[in-house]
Amino acid sequence: MGFSTLIDILGAMIIGALMLLTIKAFNGNVNENTSKYHSDLIVQQNLVSIIDLIEYDFSRLGYCEDPSKIPNPQDMILYADSTSIEFCTDLAVSSSDFRGDGILDTLRYELGVDINQTPNPNDKLLYRFIPGYSKDASNLGITHFTIKYFDNFGNVLPHPINTQIIASMQIDIKVEDCYGYDTDNSEKTHNDKFATAMWRQIRLATKNISR
Repeated sequence: MGFSTLIDILGAMIIGALMLLTIKAFNGNVNENTSKYHSDLIVQQNLVSIIDLIEYDFSRLGYCEDPSKIPNPQDMILYADSTSIEFCTDLAVSSSDFRGDGILDTLRYELGVDINQTPNPNDKLLYRFIPGYSKDASNLGITHFTIKYFDNFGNVLPHPINTQIIASMQIDIKVEDCYGYDTDNSEKTHNDKFATAMWRQIRLATKNISR
């Protein structure tokens, strides 16, 4: 075997190694992009689910199927702070019948504490429940939920909130992937690990509390 033959073999080995590294990097990029796509999709779906529910519930603030039981606008919101709200409504009879039963209910939204059972250190439960009954919540990756309240002149109401003069609200929600991608990689930032989506409802004013 001549010297030139050894050079050829060595060159072929180097080229082969480079090709293997290229293929490995390509596969890594494909897997990362696929994971990010699915993570983004899950976050978007979770955010849409939350928004649909909130918009539906808040649009029924002060509603009652029995008109004689509709409360005064000043009394429709019972409690309000930056991460929770409690208001009067008439909950739907069933998922297929959105009309109420004519009995005025009280519905409360409340942001819980950190879950600490997922790789994402910031996800929390957003409770939706009737006070006095068990709290109902699913972990949809909510990491931020705040409400601002405005009076009839558009001024931000200070805390503690005077619920009798609330005319509109601003709701901010941030959702992140609970499990993320490559979460053990210390070089990645939080945003690199967990897909994120935000939603803001500006000046939500339901017709029942318009003043």
